[in-house]
Amino acid sequence: MMEHLNNDFLIDYLHGQLPPEDDALAHAHLESCASCRGEYEAEAALGEALRSTARAEELEFPSMIAAEIWQQVRDARPSLASQLASLFRPAIAVPVAAVAVVALYFAAPLAQYAGTPAKHVSANYYLEEHAAQQAQNPLGERSPTAAQLIESSAADIGNAADLAEAADAPPLAMMAAADASR
Repeated sequence: MMEHLNNDFLIDYLHGQLPPEDDALAHAHLESCASCRGEYEAEAALGEALRSTARAEELEFPSMIAAEIWQQVRDARPSLASQLASLFRPAIAVPVAAVAVVALYFAAPLAQYAGTPAKHVSANYYLEEHAAQQAQNPLGERSPTAAQLIESSAADIGNAADLAEAADAPPLAMMAAADASR
């Protein structure tokens, strides 16, 4: 049989702080041992007496002290750290972050030119380059070759008309008209 339970063991049993095996052994021992059961009941009565005394002696906080504490809380200035921490509240941080993202989005194209020296090409360069490309295109509207082709075709059309008129004339007149067109 188990020897008697010590005071610490009884207190732990009373508060339910024993492992399940020890709890079962203590319960079985208290059922069979009258002296340990008396000790257990004395501990339980002492604990209950202490709790009821504490409830009866519970004092209310003096109202003057409570009023002074609340006044100091109202008068206290927030520290710099608490002011900075208030900036991270969602009501402030979310709109600030959205503005920063939009600003970065629109500033990103400008940033690529910020670190480089002036490598910008003037509009005049593009106009001259376009004119040079158009001049090289034989089928372009303003190229000299196209203008010459238009003039020569107009002259050929005129010569053809002359030749058609000359077709009614004798062959010597046709030769003279062809020589005149050259």
